[in-house]
Amino acid sequence: MPLPMLRNAALWALAPVLLAYADTPFRTFGQRFRTVRWAERLVLFSVELNLLLLWTLTKVFLQRDAGLAPAGWETSMAMTGVALAWLGSAFAVWARVALGRVFSGTFALRPDHALITSGPYAIVRHPMYLGLVVLLVGLSLAWDSAVSLGFSALLLVPFVMHTVVEEQMFKAHFGDAWVAYASRVPRLLPGWKPRAPRETTSA
Repeated sequence: MPLPMLRNAALWALAPVLLAYADTPFRTFGQRFRTVRWAERLVLFSVELNLLLLWTLTKVFLQRDAGLAPAGWETSMAMTGVALAWLGSAFAVWARVALGRVFSGTFALRPDHALITSGPYAIVRHPMYLGLVVLLVGLSLAWDSAVSLGFSALLLVPFVMHTVVEEQMFKAHFGDAWVAYASRVPRLLPGWKPRAPRETTSA
């Protein structure tokens, strides 16, 4: 398959994610939550937005970039990128479907919030973030872009902070059920042995 067609095939992996998460505003704003942490979400959203703007400035306006593939390997790397992009897309969509009605676009718990531990949540505790990063890495490889790959790596920083905030909420709300779940399922890397959660005492 020609290189331009491979790169377009990788871009199409964005479509299922955009469709699956299109209802995010309706499931977030104006909703009634048991617990919500808007301040942390706003800070991390600003970090993510600034990273996106920095990528846009570097890649689009300044047109500064570097290739990743050795000479002659562009097509092979693009094929790998397509596979990763669609794998990440499928994983992120699977996570969205698995969450169902408890999904929202902020750090929040609904009054009837359930602890989801099946499907992709039996593989890692935060499959949405893993899927999105794999998708972005795939696009970076398909388009042979070092700047995009660097952006994908930097995006891990706010995503990890997402997991920290969310897990504080889950532990406080679900207690022993969350501790047991976190002790057997890794946070972001499949197959990684989870570290035993530290015991905390309340004053």
